[in-house]
Amino acid sequence: MEKLKTYSLLSVALLISSGPVIAANIPAITNDFPEISVTHVGLLTTIPSLFVILGVLIANRLELLIGKKATILTGLGLVLIAGVFPALCHDLFSLLFISRCLFGLGVGLFNRLIIQMISDMYHENPGKQATVIGLESAFEGLGGICLTLLVGQLLKMGWHTSFYVYALALPIFIAFLIFVPSDKKELNRREEVTTNSSHTNNNKKAIQVMIGYGLLLFVIVAIFINYNLQITPLILEKNIGTATNGSNMIAFIGLGAFVAGFSFGKVYKTLGNYIVPLSILLLGSSMFVTTISQSIILTTICSMIIGFSFRCIMPYLLHTFTQQIAKMAKLGTTIVLIAYNLGATLSPYEGRLITQLLQLDTVQSLVSSNAIILLWISVASFGVVTLQRKKKNIQQT
Repeated sequence: MEKLKTYSLLSVALLISSGPVIAANIPAITNDFPEISVTHVGLLTTIPSLFVILGVLIANRLELLIGKKATILTGLGLVLIAGVFPALCHDLFSLLFISRCLFGLGVGLFNRLIIQMISDMYHENPGKQATVIGLESAFEGLGGICLTLLVGQLLKMGWHTSFYVYALALPIFIAFLIFVPSDKKELNRREEVTTNSSHTNNNKKAIQVMIGYGLLLFVIVAIFINYNLQITPLILEKNIGTATNGSNMIAFIGLGAFVAGFSFGKVYKTLGNYIVPLSILLLGSSMFVTTISQSIILTTICSMIIGFSFRCIMPYLLHTFTQQIAKMAKLGTTIVLIAYNLGATLSPYEGRLITQLLQLDTVQSLVSSNAIILLWISVASFGVVTLQRKKKNIQQT
């Protein structure tokens, strides 16, 4: 029964990264709506990220009224209805656009709360909690990979048919409803205990740390997503592969992220607080190697390492923040998810900004510049973690 509860909760994560999986539909949708600009059609894949942020903020209030479980079920219901809607009604672009906005809103309602429910279930066992949070990240990556492949098959029957992929939300809704227990009483009890034991000064320091990590994550996500956008043009520019090879790179990034999720518990036990600087170092180094690589095999390996290192950062931040008191844990996970979605949404502008500031004229120079930025960030983060450890040792002695 415990495993059913855990995997029913984790299954919700399969839908978190499902927004962009319909990207392959864009050319066909553009053909069906010639009066709509390509840019506006492309927003169908990115606009959910903005509404995820709104959903996260609404969830903070809604969970206080109806509890975490009911809020997550509301989000799943919205994802199911809004996700499948384009398959049933696809004659008006305005309705398609609204459905994608509501889809993002639904994802936002359960995005943070999954992490919080994992925290509630395993708050007395931090090691198990880290492992399950890593699995949540793995399920998120797995959902993105599997749904993308499924969309590719459904697309053969028409672009609107591929939206039936979101019907997956129905069995997830049923499993979550049946096997995951209600949380409201436990939530109120934990909130009451942790609020009484909180200290204002510690809270201020915790908020500063959370904001700092949020800004760091925003930059890393923007660069990481930009790499996803630039890897195919980079391969073509260097004449070492085709567009198909570029598509495969993105799949291997997802595979690396999937492996990171499953192994996060062990990685966390081994590296501890150094997991962030080491992951950024690995991310930047691998990204730089792709710019000088003349082998499609080496570039593929680097892409997998990039996915792995990036997906080690998110679970670490989420696990770290859930160790705080209830109010701070909520704030921390909210900051992380907002930073992630803003970074993903604005990543194309990051590439344009770096290109203009440094007057770059090739994809290779853009990717290498981003890699160098990450390497500098890794050096700074190593220094911060080392100083924190020294301060902690001094306080203990």
